[in-house]
Amino acid sequence: MRNITILGVTGSVGQQAADVARAYPERIHVGCVSAHNDVRTLAGLANKLRAEYVAVTGAGADLELLKELLDYDAEILSGPEALTRACTAGNPDMVVLSVLGIAGLPAFEECLKHKIAVALANKESLVCGGKLVQRMIRETGTLVLPVDSEHSALFQCLNNRFDVSEVQKLWITASGGPFLHWSKDEIDHAPLERALKHPRWSMGQKITIDSASLANKGLEVMEAHFMYGMPAERIKVLVHPQSIVHSMVEWRDGSVTAQMGPVDMRMPIQKSLLFPEMLENPCVKPLNFYEIGRLEFLEPDMERFPCLALAFEAIDTETTTVYNSANEEAVASYLAGDIEFHRIYELIGDSMKKFGGYIPQTISEILELDKDVRAYVGTLL
Repeated sequence: MRNITILGVTGSVGQQAADVARAYPERIHVGCVSAHNDVRTLAGLANKLRAEYVAVTGAGADLELLKELLDYDAEILSGPEALTRACTAGNPDMVVLSVLGIAGLPAFEECLKHKIAVALANKESLVCGGKLVQRMIRETGTLVLPVDSEHSALFQCLNNRFDVSEVQKLWITASGGPFLHWSKDEIDHAPLERALKHPRWSMGQKITIDSASLANKGLEVMEAHFMYGMPAERIKVLVHPQSIVHSMVEWRDGSVTAQMGPVDMRMPIQKSLLFPEMLENPCVKPLNFYEIGRLEFLEPDMERFPCLALAFEAIDTETTTVYNSANEEAVASYLAGDIEFHRIYELIGDSMKKFGGYIPQTISEILELDKDVRAYVGTLL
């Protein structure tokens, strides 16, 4: 029986991780769940999972309501250290890290310190942690499994390894989002309701906007760079509107291994939670190749989607933390209706210029840089 913790259980990935866990009651026990402020959804999931520990990280969360809604006795963790405490509560074998943004970085560090396996859905932890986290993973020998569909696909194509010594290129696919065929001017002034209509995936608002700008794909390029140690120039993005091929590995001899699967995050989640086992997945409907019809592949347009171009620049200039922090603030402003869509990439680019040359040496310095970038973006709004 594998004892797991799901951090960010009320989010899209967190709830799907809970679905997968409940599909394998003889193999998976969820011992701890966490959420930020949504205590109603948290209590509902905790009641189904019967987790011994329930963590609430938001300062304004209604703890009394949470206690009322729980129909069993659970230990409630709260306060500023709740997220890091949740990492070790109940001695988990694995932590599903699916909280939003850089807030997941201290939790990731805590898991690495205690050598607790991580199913990583929070790409920002690796993007912002960069070489520091890369070194911690190597020195502690902690197993970090990718949950993102693209990185799970790469891991499978690499035969469940991180060795890229015989690899020529890593290919990461992108659906192209809702603006695939829009002009640059149309994208720059895109209304919020259109940006939130993703053609393939059902996700939270922030990641949906990131998919519309291709910033999400930029973050995935950074994640691949740090996860596999692959130079940025050998990581390629390929627009694939059908979202059937999730990633590909191009080997030195010119052959290519591709991973295909349905548009369902419960597939890569299942692979992480049960690793190294491969079992039938009752949560996912198999592909029907007779219905797929055709598969298209297009080169991404960096001019229409500057966030993707800026991501490669961020790797070269070691400003991946700046990119992520500026993007988070810009997207929040766009969602609030305060800025137009084109301001997202403009704010990222301005921030990278402002903070270029500063390379944090500790996790604490990364978190301080994050605060500084957010404050700077605030002055530009």
